[in-house]
Amino acid sequence: MRRKAVATIGAIAAVGAFGAGAGTAFAAPAERALSVEQVPNAGVTVGANGVTGGFVASILASATGPGVTQIALNTTPTEACATNLKDARVGITWRNTSTGTSGDEVFAACTDGRPSNGVAVTTGAGAVEFTTTILGKADQTFTVVPGSGSFTR
Repeated sequence: MRRKAVATIGAIAAVGAFGAGAGTAFAAPAERALSVEQVPNAGVTVGANGVTGGFVASILASATGPGVTQIALNTTPTEACATNLKDARVGITWRNTSTGTSGDEVFAACTDGRPSNGVAVTTGAGAVEFTTTILGKADQTFTVVPGSGSFTR
């Protein structure tokens, strides 16, 4: 009888420990906005009658998970996604100077008339330097000043 009681208590403790561990193992990390030092992209758009508008577009970065950075475009004027940048894409080349890892990504600048959610990039922890350019549809969007900057994760 004593052995059965000890085994039952041990089984209950094991299930409780497993349940508590499982609950914490799947907790989502909190997103944290990163401070980005940069020179934003600046450019013009053209149409059949010449220059139709301009834009300034900086990069937003957030730490979303271990070593993962969400990178998106922040446009000025905000209506640029409904007009000048609606079909544009963003090209970014990045390098983590702490680890040496690097990469290139291209993502939609806008979705449904608003800045897109961007792209999740595994940058790792450390100082990340980047350059960006706006890639327009056909010959209608021109980057006059490419973007560049850095952030630290």
